[in-house]
Amino acid sequence: MQPTDFLHRYGKPGVPGLPKYAQLRETLVSAIRAGHWKPGDKLPAESELTRLTSFSLGTVQRALRELADEGIVVRSQGSGTYVAEGRAPIDAPLHLRFLGREGEPRFLPLFPKVLGRKRIEERGPWSEWLGQRGANIIRIDRKLSVNGEFTVFNRFYVNTDTFPEIAERPLAALDGVNLKQLLGAAFNMPITDVEQRISFVKLPPEACTATGVKPGTRGMLLESAASAGRGYPIYFLELFIPPNERQLDVSST
Repeated sequence: MQPTDFLHRYGKPGVPGLPKYAQLRETLVSAIRAGHWKPGDKLPAESELTRLTSFSLGTVQRALRELADEGIVVRSQGSGTYVAEGRAPIDAPLHLRFLGREGEPRFLPLFPKVLGRKRIEERGPWSEWLGQRGANIIRIDRKLSVNGEFTVFNRFYVNTDTFPEIAERPLAALDGVNLKQLLGAAFNMPITDVEQRISFVKLPPEACTATGVKPGTRGMLLESAASAGRGYPIYFLELFIPPNERQLDVSST
């Protein structure tokens, strides 16, 4: 397939705060979603993408690394970069529900990748929800690719006194997992109540790095506190959402 005009056909107007590598990533994703490159197709070499787009080699390499991290492409040393054969989105997103347009799914699919897990000593809104001082709270950091278009940074807090498995399970085993469903099954109760609030904030440095926007970019913070049964706290999460063109459904679930 000749990739002669993909930049002109699939490039989008620049989003404020979006660096060059993220702009190129968006263009490549749009071309892949439109079928310009199909699953199994080989993308142009890095040097060819540099020539076609006028972006630097470093910019091209970082854009391809982002796509590989999200499972959109597969990179093989000495062979090249190929469109992945398929990825599995998490099922039934409870909080992050971006609406699809005509001809798309009702809610856009989410593709999670776990970045890290740590025990939390400091207090915050998660403390009041999950337990008093001394509670064993861990935080799982993830980035969620929304339909391959943009990325949301997620901090997921849980009390390991209630859910020891979440701290013991290998980190790689949490990739691609719907944590809400995992905890609901472990507690043997469905999530029945979610309290949410939205604010507009300066995205923290970790969120800027994960979502690929410039430091200091302002975005949306969606906080959710979930419980099961008769008010049993299950988890608390923070979703840092960068500027994007999609509609977010915040109706009750």
